[in-house]
Amino acid sequence: MERLKRKYTRHKIYDFAVSGINYITLKEQTYENITVPKDFVFDGISVPAPFTLLFSNKDLRQGIKAACFHDYMCQHKDIYTRKQATDILMKIWKENGLNGFKAVIAKTSVNIYQMLKGWK
Repeated sequence: MERLKRKYTRHKIYDFAVSGINYITLKEQTYENITVPKDFVFDGISVPAPFTLLFSNKDLRQGIKAACFHDYMCQHKDIYTRKQATDILMKIWKENGLNGFKAVIAKTSVNIYQMLKGWK
């Protein structure tokens, strides 16, 4: 009897773990000149209710790394600007598969939220 071969990606080292409703970095994450330390806790992708219909589960999974860097930069406003944080979010998420239309929606939503929250 011939065995069926399954195609899948095997990860030797995972980058993130889930704890309750949060994610935790399992190792230091570096992108460009930004380093997020191991054990950094962040909330993942936060999409407002009306827009959740536009994003698939795949889109949201592909955005975890982007959300990690964005949330880290948002917690370090003394080092990073709102524009830098949003630009990194979009750059990483697009590199991981987010299409142009959804990127515009995500960027607009993030900018509006951050302005309302008081980060100029």
